[in-house]
Amino acid sequence: MINRVSGTWLFLLLAVVLVRFASSFPAQVEEYYASGLFPHISRLQRQAFGWLPFSFGDLLYLALGLLLARQLYRLIWIRPGKGRVGAFKNLLQLFITIYLVFNLLWGMNYNRLTPARQMGLAVPDSVSTPELAEVTALLLDRTNRLRPTSMIAYREARTQAITLFRDPETGPVTPASMKPSLFGILGNYMGYSGYYNPFSGEAQVNTHTPGFLIPFVACHEIAHQAGFAKENEANFVGFLAARRSGDSSMLYSTYLNMFLYANGQLGRLDPVRARSNLMALRPGPRADVTAYKAHIQAYDTPVGTLVDALYDRFLRLNEQPAGSATYNKVVLWLVAYYRKYGTV
Repeated sequence: MINRVSGTWLFLLLAVVLVRFASSFPAQVEEYYASGLFPHISRLQRQAFGWLPFSFGDLLYLALGLLLARQLYRLIWIRPGKGRVGAFKNLLQLFITIYLVFNLLWGMNYNRLTPARQMGLAVPDSVSTPELAEVTALLLDRTNRLRPTSMIAYREARTQAITLFRDPETGPVTPASMKPSLFGILGNYMGYSGYYNPFSGEAQVNTHTPGFLIPFVACHEIAHQAGFAKENEANFVGFLAARRSGDSSMLYSTYLNMFLYANGQLGRLDPVRARSNLMALRPGPRADVTAYKAHIQAYDTPVGTLVDALYDRFLRLNEQPAGSATYNKVVLWLVAYYRKYGTV
């Protein structure tokens, strides 16, 4: 028994070291994992769970949550001595196993080469105020011109997003797997509009968020499903996919999201101009921005703040030192795209 237990721990520790060592070589991760092993893994996940009419990954999250809660309960309430040591080892082993499975199924994509390398984009570390203002003005113009009289429903947004990603430039992901989150309105209190489950390969959308957000969220989550793990990368790849759409709802959702990111960044450099941009929104987009702010405020709770803090830490531990602010860094990618192509 002692040798068996020691062997298990030795295997787990060696596996962690191997994952961390392999992560240090982005070119090799790109060639052998992101472009080699991962497409086969994701295809198997889609075959196993994609056909289900509900999110298997959400049920898996619930099961993992209950298992972690059980282990924590045993650790806290078990009597002192060897029993508590054993409970701690079991909990640690569970965390290590989840970490290894996470990296095998998807997490290694955090260490792949960025799509900017593949597209020949020179993404800057920072941008001047005039250039950012110029890009933001273009996004403002697109937002004002593209707003439809009515937004498409989730099912149509899902269908369009999947179709847009059947292209070598953004994946491809064939077939994609997108489902509404089983957690329903609880997602609003936890502060998410969508998420990707690396254990089941399913992309989830919170269908209880404002409808004008959903089409772009769908593209963002399928970008994760395609193996673009970092949030700024998923935002940019989602943008590239969505801008090829001929549907005004998809385009409007995308450009409204990009405008809010860019104008938020501009607000840190030139608050007066950023406020002027918000005032320059036409009545429809301005009403949507107001509704979005009201939505956030309506579900602003300590639970959401805690989830945000934990997720920020998760991102920092996964090659995104800016944490939750990584989403905003899509603005630098938009500037790089503008420099190369003269448009967004």
